[in-house]
Amino acid sequence: MPSGLTKDRGEANLPEGVVIRALTRHADSRGSLTEIYRASWSMGCEPLQINAMSSVAGTLRGVHVHVRHADHLALIAGRMLLGLHDLRGESATRGLSWLTEIDAERPQAVVIPVGVAHGFYFPVASVLVYGVSHYWNPADELGCQWDAAELNLAWPIRIPILSQRDAEAGDYATMCRLFVEASQDDNAGHKSGSSA
Repeated sequence: MPSGLTKDRGEANLPEGVVIRALTRHADSRGSLTEIYRASWSMGCEPLQINAMSSVAGTLRGVHVHVRHADHLALIAGRMLLGLHDLRGESATRGLSWLTEIDAERPQAVVIPVGVAHGFYFPVASVLVYGVSHYWNPADELGCQWDAAELNLAWPIRIPILSQRDAEAGDYATMCRLFVEASQDDNAGHKSGSSA
């Protein structure tokens, strides 16, 4: 396993601010119910928008990072590999990469904070539900090549199914530069807005 990469070693090795919460499935002869979000859980993301995304087997989405919104996600069908990489300059876990499997049969909710790059690989057909803390805005979605060496994520696939945008994504260094610039612009906007 490459240095810096943790795999299924518990939450102590997660990038700072990432939260994983085991969810409880209530099952009976009709099927099951799983609560995937409660405001009282205080996980660090209060969704304003909730989306459902289906993916065919072999799909990889990402790698993306957001300047403004956090994600609260739960896999409701299938399996996925979740890859994370901390880009935040002020974070105690800056540069940490983490890869783990999420299985809908063992439901979990995951919160990914601003500045933690993430990608999702679906080895089987899957459905992911995710909420975002700010309304989705394509300008808030920066990305790089899914297999960039700097990400230190050992995806178990050589030729994934990618969106056109992800297939044409730039390099890691460009994503990092754009993230820093956008973060500075966002912070400057908040400061000028608060003094008005």
